Amino acid sequence: MGHRRFAAHWLKLLAVAGLVGTALVGCTGDDGSQGAPGPSGGVIVPVQTATALTITITGAAVSSPPVVNFRVTNQNGESVIGLTDADLRFNIAKLVPGTYGNPYTWQNYINRASGGAVQGSQERLRSGYPWGTLVSHDDGTYTYTFATDITSAAGNPCPAPCTDAAGNALDISYNPGLTHRVSIQQANSAYPKYNATYDFVPGGGALFGREIVRTGKCNECHNQLAVHGGTRVETKLCVTCHNPGSWVAGSPNTPVDFKVMIHKIHRGEELPSVVAGGTYKIGNADFSTVVFPQDILNCTKCHDGADPATPQGDNWKIQPSREACGSCHDNVNFATGAGHAGGIKDNSTCLACHSSGGEVGPIADSHSFAARLKAAADRFRFTVLDATPTGPGDTPTLTFKIEKDGAGLANFRSDPAFTAGGNSTLNIRLAWSTRDVGNAGSGQNYGQPATINLLTAASVAPGVTAGTYTVTGNTIPVGTTGSLRVFIDGHPAGDVTTPGTFTDRLPTKSVYKDFKIDDATVVARRSVVDIAKCDGCHSRLSLHGANRNDEPGVCINCHNPNATDKSRRTGVGVDGKTEESIDFKRMIHAIHAGQRDDPATTTVVEGYGFREKGIVVYGFGGSVNNFSDVRFPGILSDCSTCHLSGTYALSGRWEEPSQSGGILGSTVDTGALASDASDDLKISPTAAVCSSCHDGSAARLHIETQGGLFSATQAAIGANFEQCSICHGPGRVFDVKLVHGVP
Repeated sequence: MGHRRFAAHWLKLLAVAGLVGTALVGCTGDDGSQGAPGPSGGVIVPVQTATALTITITGAAVSSPPVVNFRVTNQNGESVIGLTDADLRFNIAKLVPGTYGNPYTWQNYINRASGGAVQGSQERLRSGYPWGTLVSHDDGTYTYTFATDITSAAGNPCPAPCTDAAGNALDISYNPGLTHRVSIQQANSAYPKYNATYDFVPGGGALFGREIVRTGKCNECHNQLAVHGGTRVETKLCVTCHNPGSWVAGSPNTPVDFKVMIHKIHRGEELPSVVAGGTYKIGNADFSTVVFPQDILNCTKCHDGADPATPQGDNWKIQPSREACGSCHDNVNFATGAGHAGGIKDNSTCLACHSSGGEVGPIADSHSFAARLKAAADRFRFTVLDATPTGPGDTPTLTFKIEKDGAGLANFRSDPAFTAGGNSTLNIRLAWSTRDVGNAGSGQNYGQPATINLLTAASVAPGVTAGTYTVTGNTIPVGTTGSLRVFIDGHPAGDVTTPGTFTDRLPTKSVYKDFKIDDATVVARRSVVDIAKCDGCHSRLSLHGANRNDEPGVCINCHNPNATDKSRRTGVGVDGKTEESIDFKRMIHAIHAGQRDDPATTTVVEGYGFREKGIVVYGFGGSVNNFSDVRFPGILSDCSTCHLSGTYALSGRWEEPSQSGGILGSTVDTGALASDASDDLKISPTAAVCSSCHDGSAARLHIETQGGLFSATQAAIGANFEQCSICHGPGRVFDVKLVHGVP
């Protein structure tokens, strides 16, 4: 970041830490807030003191220029004063009924010419834009009178060429009988973000809606949707500009209509046009490398007609259009019929084929594979029931259960889901110790757990009740301490694609259960992430060919501190390394952090990742998985996006992770014996985590200065003290929560 941004960032941290400060002038309310009594007895506070803002539009009217009244409150519901002309932006649009099968669409009244195109705009205090009159009533209420007289064609001329991207004429004439939307953007980045909208019919009558997607759905991946300078945060505001009337000139022209643009952005590198060698750009912004982190057919990830906030959320399946469908299927030419069953001149005939009884069938059926696969997977359930005996030197008998459709599955090896052409897998594995899994003495290389193949093991036998089974486990090495984790992974085969043909890998949830080895009571491995948070983006986290599904407590047994990808490599990889740590605490951070430069050009690109060099992990069959171009869709620094509350703090076991915490360092150089980690060279625990994102030389120097080790045996790490928590611990000057901006 630039010197001024860097200085401002650290001054802010110091202010929060109490090392520097500013004085706020004003009266103090009964609750201790800065402010003065309002005319109705409420507290009035200056906007500078607010940590959250709410703008409530209380009314709007159109007689000539529109007039909008609104109230601004803070996090305590107190009235806020002090917003000025420079802080706010205003807009107004109309909802135009569709014809010939077209959906309702928004059309902005306030537009401007841009590079030969027309784009929806706003009223704002800036050269080249209209600006009306903002009046503060000094009690937290305001009135804004637009500069633009939307009722007058002469007062609001349509900018040339006054067409959409396809050359169709725009109609921005005033129609008081239509639903209108007025919007307010709080645009000062120094104040809390807020966008407000208000729908009304100027001439009176019923409102019509087009509520397709709720911002909360976006924020499941994006934390807080924040674009165009970071202060546009509400989809209801977005569509007032991003509608068919806005586009970017080029060859061809690029519409920035929300339904077209958003679909294309999210399909990104899987767009047929991109797969064929093209790009998807809006101006200079290239979205050709965007990867949607789940099945793109899962329309309900964003659209939900059952949500009261989006009553038109099911339009995708009942009101198809060439524009919306063609945004993902951009290899279809609806005019000529190329890539389609003939040409169509408008949207009125779509449902003739794309509905029940039509030649193609319902749109929902065509986009339901992800949901049907998940439903098929959920027909099965695995459970670890027991393991005994589990002391050092013991060979435990493991008891497990397999259910199908809620009932125990007798003789599971004869069920088509586990016998069809080798399309299924099922394993039970043993990992130790749960204080930090390393699997010492398992007999497997690179820290991997002991494994029994349940589809082939001769010792599998029916249990007492239907669906229960026993199998002989692996011997727990003498000298092993702590607690044991027994887990089941793998997948049944399904016939979702073709009924009767079991070729689909069903991502049935992986499961585990812990048992004591020499602990007085079972000690569970630390839980730091919430699978529900993973699934907010990934729907159902399913990896390794659907063998490990939706359970971080299973992932960590293989992705442990002693594990690297060396067994998958042959010599030096494309990253110049002979191995890469696949320790969960290191690898997952590095994957999501991506690389800050465009890997193809090594130039700094806005919106890419954070690391100086992206991580490369070799996988099954020597596959090269380069995560350099990962674009994390949320706020990367917000640890709470993935972590359970407080589990990112340097406290508890993480205050002294190698000593009292019992947390292992991450192997980066496997020793002479791949099955013995004692001579592995490792990165000490806190250093391993922090450097997984902060991978530059300056960060490494800082970490080493504070006791971090980057090439040491576990014995040396155990005798070392990482001093990170002194400054970065809870409540300290540079608390992790503070410097990461965690809410």
